[in-house]
Order: sequence, then C-alpha cells, then structure tokens
Amino acid sequence: MRENLPLSWFHRSVESPVFNWIGLPLSGVPWIYGADTPGLSIGELYEQLNEEFPDGFLLRGCSARVASYFKERGHEIIRTGAEGIVDLDKLDAVSKSVIDLVDRGSKRGVVHELSLTQNNCKRVSEFIDQTPYGSKTRLEYLFNRTFDSSTRCFVVCSPTETWLGVITVSISSDDSCHTEMILRKKDSPAGVMELLLYSAMNIYKQEGYKYFSLGEVPFVTPKGMEEIEIEKSIKQLAQQYIVFKTGHLIRYAFNYQGLFDFKNKFNPLWKPVYICSAPKLRFRALADMFYETGYLELSFSELLPAVRSLLLMENYMGPDKG
Repeated sequence: MRENLPLSWFHRSVESPVFNWIGLPLSGVPWIYGADTPGLSIGELYEQLNEEFPDGFLLRGCSARVASYFKERGHEIIRTGAEGIVDLDKLDAVSKSVIDLVDRGSKRGVVHELSLTQNNCKRVSEFIDQTPYGSKTRLEYLFNRTFDSSTRCFVVCSPTETWLGVITVSISSDDSCHTEMILRKKDSPAGVMELLLYSAMNIYKQEGYKYFSLGEVPFVTPKGMEEIEIEKSIKQLAQQYIVFKTGHLIRYAFNYQGLFDFKNKFNPLWKPVYICSAPKLRFRALADMFYETGYLELSFSELLPAVRSLLLMENYMGPDKG
C-alpha cells in the first residue's frame, strides 16, 4: 500500500526524484506539491528532500507513517483530513445499494479508457467546464488536474457519444493507484459516477493492483478511522483546529461533506492525512496554502453572490418584511 509517498506524488521509472514545488509568499517555505519518484523508502526520500531543500520544506497529503517519521525527527505535523482506500480483494463485498446504482448507470452509458492523445487531453480539460464546479474557482496543487502521461483516464460515454463522467487515476506504488480527478457532467443521471469508479476498480484489480485510493477529503474525521496517535504541541493543536474550523466556515463554497458521502458509499478504509513541515510549521505557511490552493478565492467568489442575493431580497421585500 502507498505509505511512503504523499498524495498525487507519482511512482515512476526515474533514476532520482523530480520535485514540483512553489515558494510560499508569506512564509518563504518551499511547498513540494508533487513529484515523480522511483521506489524509495521514507528515509531515502527524506534525505533527497533535505539535500535539495536544506533550509526547510513543506509537504501535504502525507500518511501517518510519513508524519510519524517527521515527528520523530523533531519536525511539526498536523492532520488535514482523511483518505479513502478500497481494498480491491474485498470489492465483491460492496453494498447492494452501490451495485443498484452501478446497474442504473450501466443503462445510461458504457465505460471506456481513453488513449493519451492531444485531442483527448483537450476534451478532458474542456469537460471540466461542464461540471457543477466548472464556472467556479478551481483548486490548485491538491491533485493532478490534467490528463497526461502520469495518469490514465476513464469516461462514461452515452449512446449519443456524450461524456457523462470522467476520472483520472495515477500510480502511487507497485500495488496501489490513486484517483486524481472525479468529474461529473451537470445533468448526468444517477449511477453514472458509481459505474465509472466501480468499473475502474475492477480494471485495476484484474491488472493485479491491491488498493484503490479514492483520494483525500479535507476537514473530515470519519468514525472508526485508524489514526496513529502522534503527540502534538499546543501550537500544532491550535493550527489543526484552525484548519478544520476554516474548512467548516467555507462549507458553503466547498461541499466536502458531499464529497465524503459519495466516496464513503464504497466502504473504504479511511486513513488520516497530514501536513508535514521541516523543521517547523508556521501559521503563515497555512495562510499561504489557503491562498495558493484557491480556497480563499473560492470562498469569496461564492460568498459575494450569496450576500448580493440577500440584499436584493431585502430590496424586494422591504426592510420591515421577512
């Protein structure tokens, strides 16, 4: 199972890691948001990071195993959410309600894997505009947002050749794969996305993979989650509280609970996801990430129309009504 690599870091046939990073403006910390890496142990990966970023760095999407390794070396960590992982050996045990939805979806379309062509890459990019979030601010640096050589792409295609849903999947270890994008057309009928994910899981199972990650859901603490207890300071507990509280405040703009409910249908094993910072995690770095990911812009872009609607409603009804 993928435990050495953060989410959306790719297991590739390369001689040494190639890191993708940005410099965070307020804190000045390099945030390594992605990488192509060979099969390295946590210790080997840590050494490579320290060599390339000797003044410190920040990672997100880390497993409890990685977080424990960082904590043991005096670095700081906080939990940000949970990752849902489906054991493909237990895929036959999926609930009847999910199978019923898969059957409904199969009456609406057929699942195809797309070949990696320039036209298909363009179509996937354009498909984003047809989703419920297509016109909203798009989140950055949290997952791979393109169909490229790092991913495979599966679509549900209707009898009229219309795409109803799209997912992209990357490889995170020899036995694990990871869902990057999950895209649903605005008017897609019920069951389409269940069909798409269930079909992809079966394809990877037939190819010998053991684990299928549904990706992270931020700001959630699933019941029964196997969380390794990692001792934190008062400062880190305060930082973690702020992250979750902020997530709850912007729920009107980013429906993470709906995302959790959808992924939870497949009865995954939920595992904690962490931010790891070497050497220390600064409050400014969290503010940086909130800005750079687009959460800040998304919350404002969604809040302003809501406020405008309230003002229009008051003008219509009058200040003394309602």
